[in-house]
Amino acid sequence: MKTLLATLLLCAPITAQATEPQSSDKTAEGDKKICRSEEVTGSLFPKRVCRSKAEWATISAQRQVLTDRLRDQKYVGAADVAR
Repeated sequence: MKTLLATLLLCAPITAQATEPQSSDKTAEGDKKICRSEEVTGSLFPKRVCRSKAEWATISAQRQVLTDRLRDQKYVGAADVAR
């Protein structure tokens, strides 16, 4: 009887965890995870990165600002050399 009770008590947390819905991938309709493959320098295999739509938009904006800044520096340097 004690063994049966101990077994039931040990299995109770496992069944409680199994019945909880997994909301890590979809927390809300607007927060769906979007997964992309990114190339990693020095590796033959791409890395899978999952982020929300807002996070991807932030990363895209940051990359665009960096690209614009590098392009502007290139043109400023080229104008100085031509003189």
